[in-house]
Amino acid sequence: MSFRNRSIVVATILLLGLITYAAAKYYAPSLVLYVVEQTLIQKAPEGSNPALLRERLHSLLAEITDENEKMARLLRISEQLEKVQILKPEDLDNLLAVEKH
Repeated sequence: MSFRNRSIVVATILLLGLITYAAAKYYAPSLVLYVVEQTLIQKAPEGSNPALLRERLHSLLAEITDENEKMARLLRISEQLEKVQILKPEDLDNLLAVEKH
């Protein structure tokens, strides 16, 4: 294989890696939101309305303008959800409450 062909193969592999990295970086927040949303619905108290839970979560996140802060809030919610099997209604309210700074 000539130097030119090897260079093309290396450039192609690097380009594919770059594209994969960019796609992962772009879709990571959406994936985290989806996982937190589904976990919240699964661990919600019996009789909770999934549509209402989604709406509350999305309205909470809509109030946060900074993307890094939004991701940090999702990760904090995720950490709390990991600790419980089923949420109590007051725990659910605490998770979806607006934080005061």
